[in-house]
Amino acid sequence: MHRRSFLRLSARPVSQPRIMAGLEPYAGPWDRRQATHLIRRTGFGAIKREVDGAFFDGSASAAVDRLVEDALADPLPEAPSWYGGSSSGINEIYDLQRSWFDAMRARGLIEKMTLFWHNHFVTQHTSIDQKTSLSTAHLVYDYYTLLRKNALGNFRTLVEKIGTNPAMLIYLDGFVNERGKANENYARELLELFTMGQFGPDGSENYTEADIKEIARALTGWVVTSDRKASFDPARHDDGVKTFWGQSGAFGYDDVVAAIFEKRAEQAAHFVCRKLYTFFVQALPDEGIVSALAAEMLAQDFEIAPVLKKLLKSAHFYDDAFIGARIKSPVEYLVGFLREAEVVPTQDLLENMREALTPLNLAQELFNPPNVAGWPGLNPPDAGGAPGHYAWLTTTALPERWAYLSDLVYGNGGADYDPLELVTKLSDPSDPFQIAVDLAETMIPIPLEEAAVRDVPDDLVGMAERPPPEDVLNGPPYVLNLSKILLDGLPHYGWPIITDLDDPDLADARALVRGYLGYLIQLPAYQLM
Repeated sequence: MHRRSFLRLSARPVSQPRIMAGLEPYAGPWDRRQATHLIRRTGFGAIKREVDGAFFDGSASAAVDRLVEDALADPLPEAPSWYGGSSSGINEIYDLQRSWFDAMRARGLIEKMTLFWHNHFVTQHTSIDQKTSLSTAHLVYDYYTLLRKNALGNFRTLVEKIGTNPAMLIYLDGFVNERGKANENYARELLELFTMGQFGPDGSENYTEADIKEIARALTGWVVTSDRKASFDPARHDDGVKTFWGQSGAFGYDDVVAAIFEKRAEQAAHFVCRKLYTFFVQALPDEGIVSALAAEMLAQDFEIAPVLKKLLKSAHFYDDAFIGARIKSPVEYLVGFLREAEVVPTQDLLENMREALTPLNLAQELFNPPNVAGWPGLNPPDAGGAPGHYAWLTTTALPERWAYLSDLVYGNGGADYDPLELVTKLSDPSDPFQIAVDLAETMIPIPLEEAAVRDVPDDLVGMAERPPPEDVLNGPPYVLNLSKILLDGLPHYGWPIITDLDDPDLADARALVRGYLGYLIQLPAYQLM
């Protein structure tokens, strides 16, 4: 089926806006709008207690420091029960996917950064499984733990470790790269996709085909043993002289990594900062900001945490043009709703999410990106300049997104939650006007006056007999319209006084809240973050 891009998402700009703010610390007002933006971009959805925490930190600087330090201190989740065994199959891969969904729901930034690196240092479980008789699930779990442990560490260290990770050695054929039969796959992707790209920020070529061939020779000798460990076999290593980037020697693996960060440090910093910018700010990189961020990465000797702090504390990050300016990936879309609606998922629900994200459905299967370049929707623009995040919305994909999320809203497939319990956490459960606004502000990332709320021309039922409060009648039009949509023909004075969620007479109110959530998720603005 033809999957035409669904680009008319909202009235917000899709071209690169002219932004004066740079990486100087944000000094504007610190209110719930900025706090929500920070939480939504550094995690999955804007769960109320986390927005409250960021807001009460009192400033962008304090909130970012706490989020990053908490992420650094967050321990690795316990290994799956099957990991202690010697073999596993596709069901264990599925278990890893489900477990990661739940970790994303529970933890935020550390898992968001792990997802970033998964999209950057790609492996595919399907490809690995075709190339080895070893347990793919064990290999994938070790790969995940490597990314997570180093997600906010040092980029140079991560590059050093990823090339000898067994999953990567198998995926990009490093395990068959030997003297006299050099395999160029990993050498090519190391340069093109993992560290610097083909061209530098000034347009100059970063490497040649001859460089790739010589670097491939330097990377020979690594194998994966029967116990799923990486091992260097000197007998398989090409110990002859190699020449690349104006230097010659009997180079090996460590020499290649050292050369990247000595000879192409500026290019590597710019390359990875451009991807960080696209992931956290917006799909069209501001090259001036990227260059400034790259300078910070060089000054920090490729430490990731201080660079991320610099970006998230910046005036640029909090510019109004970037709030609600990114399209949610399918994972952000589904996990974000779980968090915002405070749904504690069952295993059935996690399995339904796993199936929803497979390539034939919403197409963001964890541990199985479409190719070594990762998901286009998380990457900088393609060669034609189109923002990558447009890939997430097509005329086919958008109805599928609505359908999967509607199942969650209506409690299908293991999504057992009480919408009135959510209301009690977010609002005054006995005030339908406040509920309508509070739920909308939680779910919609842009100002509600920009959210294309449907105009409901009919009067509020019972309005003549008992008019609603003046601040509703004389407030922004969206307040009354959203209230009418929530009430769906019920007089506002018919909304129950809610003090006991076990009250059997609350069934109608629950149904109205579910229907209202169903309306909110179909607003084009709900696709944004």
